[in-house]
Order: sequence, then C-alpha cells, then structure tokens
Amino acid sequence: MSLKLDWEIEAEQSHQRSSGEDPRTARQRRQARLRLLLFLAAVLGVLGVSGAAILIRLETVRSEIEDQLRSTVEAEVAALRFGDWLAFSSVQRSASGVWMQDQERFFYEYQQLKLNHQVQLTGRVVDTEIDRERGRVAVEEIIDGVPYIRTWFYWRYDDGWRHVPPDYTFWGEARQAAGRWATIRYRAVDEPLASDLRARLDEWIGTACGALNCSPPPVMVEIIPDDALRVAWSPADPWLLQMPSPYVGRARADRPFDLDLQFEVANALAERLVLASSNNLQPTYPADVYYLRQAIVSWLVGEFVQVDTNAFIIQSLARNYGPAAVGRLLQAMPPDGDARVLNAATGASSLDQIELDWRDLLTWRLVTEAELIQRRDEAGFLALYDTRDAAIRDLAYRRFSAPPEITQPVVVSALREPGSDGTPQLRAVVQTRDGTPVGDVLFRLADGVWRRAN
Repeated sequence: MSLKLDWEIEAEQSHQRSSGEDPRTARQRRQARLRLLLFLAAVLGVLGVSGAAILIRLETVRSEIEDQLRSTVEAEVAALRFGDWLAFSSVQRSASGVWMQDQERFFYEYQQLKLNHQVQLTGRVVDTEIDRERGRVAVEEIIDGVPYIRTWFYWRYDDGWRHVPPDYTFWGEARQAAGRWATIRYRAVDEPLASDLRARLDEWIGTACGALNCSPPPVMVEIIPDDALRVAWSPADPWLLQMPSPYVGRARADRPFDLDLQFEVANALAERLVLASSNNLQPTYPADVYYLRQAIVSWLVGEFVQVDTNAFIIQSLARNYGPAAVGRLLQAMPPDGDARVLNAATGASSLDQIELDWRDLLTWRLVTEAELIQRRDEAGFLALYDTRDAAIRDLAYRRFSAPPEITQPVVVSALREPGSDGTPQLRAVVQTRDGTPVGDVLFRLADGVWRRAN
C-alpha cells in the first residue's frame, strides 16, 4: 500500500474539478448554435422563395411575350390565306418603303401560288427565338403535300410584334460540325442542313477519290444566310465552299438539303476534285477529251446524288472496267487528246474492242458539228469525218457550206457492226430531243478513232 503526499492529493482533486464543462454553459452554447442555424435556414428559405417567384414571373412574362408573337404570326398567315392585303400589311413595319413593296409582291405571289398549287398555310410556328425586342420564327407551309419552312423576323414595338426585314445577325450561335473529310461551319438555324451535309460530303468525297485515285482533301463548307449568294468556292481558299442557307427562302422541312441544292454542291465538288486529280487539265475544244472531262464530272454528280445524268460512256466504263478506270482515263488525258485515251484506261489496243455505251459521246459529236459550222472552224469540222473517203469528204464540205441544222440531235442507240469492207463501225440511231426520228448516222473506225462516215 502506497502513501500519497499532501501535494499529490491536492493536485488530483484540482484536476477532477477542472476536467468537466459546466452543463449550463454547454446548453447555452448549443441553443445559440441552433438559433443561428434556424436563422440561416429562414434567410435561405426567403431567398429561395423570392428567387422562385422571380423565375416564375420571368417565365410567365416570357411565355406571354412568346404567345403574343405566335398570335401575330397566326393572324398574318390567316390574312395571307384569305387574301386580305389590309390585314396582312398592318403586320408589316419598316423605316424603308422598299420592305412594304417587297411584302406586297410577296403577298400577291402567294395568291397566284394558291391558284396553281395545293397550298396549306397552316400558320403553325415550328420554332421561335426571342432576344429582347427581336423575334425569329420558323413557320410551316405545305405545298402539293410537301412541308416547307419559312423563317421570318419580328420586332416588338409598343403596339405589339411587327414583321420586319431579315436580320441575319440574329441567326443563332456559331457552330462547327467536323466529319471525316468535311467540316461544316454554320449557325444554329442551319443545324438540320449541316448535319445532313456533313454526312453526304464525307460519302461523296470517299466515292470520288476511290474512283479518281486521289487523297481526300480537307473540304470546309461555310453556310451563310445570304439570299444573293450562290454555291461557289472561295477565291481566298481553294477548298472552302460557300453556300447560301436554304432558310433565307422557302426550305424543305423534311429535307433542307434538297435535290436542287444537292446538284449545285455536287457539281462544285466534282469539278474541283476532277481539276485537282487531273493536275489542272484544261482540254482544247473540240477535242474528244473536252467532252470526256465533262462526262466524268457529270458521272460523279450522278453518283453523288444517285440520279442518272446520261454520262453513258463513263458510266459504262466504271461498270465494265471498275471505278478506278475513270481515274486512269482522267490521268491519261492530254489537253488535245481524242477518244483513243480510252484505250489507256481499259488496256485495250483499239476502240472497237472496248465495251462502252457510246451514245453521249456521239451525240456530242453531232451537236459539235453545228457549233463548228457557226464558228467557221473548217479544220475542226473535217476532223470529225473520215475524209480518207472522197465521197465522205465532199459530203462534209457541202454540209460545212450549208446553214447549220437547227435540230438538237440525240443518239438513242449505238450498235457496233462491221462495215461493207469489214472495217468496224457504229450505227447510231438519231432523233431530236422531242422524239422525232432523224435517221441513222454511221461512225467508222478511222486512224483509231470513230469518225462520221455518212
């Protein structure tokens, strides 16, 4: 048993007295903390309720403003539907009298359109965008069963919304869509077009370069809201294609990249790819390659948009010898070359051994005859004939001296057959564009080239 000294006992008692907090003080501190938390919760609750009330009010005001805009559009379309010019004109406003003249012309164009087509002016607002006093709406109309979109602009005056001239600064935020080979720069309104265009261009570039044996270029397309713009390559950048937004006018709601716009873009792309793949070939008229180069562009356009462009010779070349034969043909073309370049593309030693559809090339030859007579190009004209034969040479001179025929000949079939002396020839059945028969034209293989023989 140990003994504790007095000073140890006193220290222990002192420690026991100071080891715990006074219960009353602890309770007061907890109550103070609770009051603070309740106060903060109350403040936050008031702020939350106030904020929610403000948001609800703002949303209500915004909804009322949008409803007013929609009602204005519906009234305007109703006036257009019923042919009420006074009601329609009351919704228009601009400081310029030109706008009212344009809208009056617009109004009467619709009245004429209703006479010749099935027009449903539904007045349905497909989309709205409001920025303070500015408004933009996408309005539906249906013509002959096809849905279209019209994009109109409005300004909120003291007496309500009024239809105003286009404000293309209010076309939505700038965006960019990058595909494998094509990148599209556009603004928000053109989102549906940009999405379709990017996919199509990637597919088209892949198709073209597969045939032309070219490296896919980095194509950039810029969609611009400008009704005066036409599809064209930028003079500052050879691979920047600028095109107008279809929404500046009447755009297909179901297919904004419609067939007309597809043809324009496809033709521009095909021309540029052929130019790049041929090392800037500039064929000499009236050499055969002048037409063959055009036919390659036309064939590519047909492949892009899946439409028959009547480029029969290139179409049959790709079908019978593979798409790469088109690229071989293009790369074998000299500026003044004739149809014998097709031998290099196919590996044949003579044109009569090649399985091709000659209709369009022969049609071009017949059309060119009339053009060369008008130009008084005797040498070019005679080169189209087999002038080794004196009778054919005299016939060619008589035709050249006579006025050119006005008919537009079309070769509807071209059958290969042996001539009376065994020389390969093509018998072309010709008619006019309106279907009137013209007769047969013979083309004989002379000096390795098909030349006219009657």
